Amino acid sequence: MKTHSKFSIKDLGPLHHFLGVEVIPTPTGLLLSQDRHIQDVLTHFHMEGAKDVTTPLSTTKPLILHDPLPPVNATLYRLLVGSLQYLAFTHPDISFAINKLSQFMHAPSQAHLQALKHVLRYLKGTIHHGLFLNRHSPLTLSAFSDSD
Repeated sequence: MKTHSKFSIKDLGPLHHFLGVEVIPTPTGLLLSQDRHIQDVLTHFHMEGAKDVTTPLSTTKPLILHDPLPPVNATLYRLLVGSLQYLAFTHPDISFAINKLSQFMHAPSQAHLQALKHVLRYLKGTIHHGLFLNRHSPLTLSAFSDSD
């Protein structure tokens, strides 16, 4: 049975945006980008003028659970972690850093917030990067479910 016989469907033309992700067609595939969202996050957290860095997480400053530095606003910290988790869809290179930093959401310190800002500085330098889906590579989708 055809879908359009059961539901009203309207053709909106070529896909340009999907759930906040910009879809850029190229001759060899699709580039998924969140440039605009990255810029919005940088602006919201007053980081648009920050100097960019080459790694998503500092290799010289270890993150510890009970940091002696004063705590920061946990709501602000959680908001930034959530924004960065959404950006990890097209920037999988920040996934490890966000996973690590999300472990401190119950009691974030100044050092943890600085590490999140380090991720923002990394995104500032890689703002035009995205996820490329090659037209000629096989796309195999797998789905798993748990009954719990």
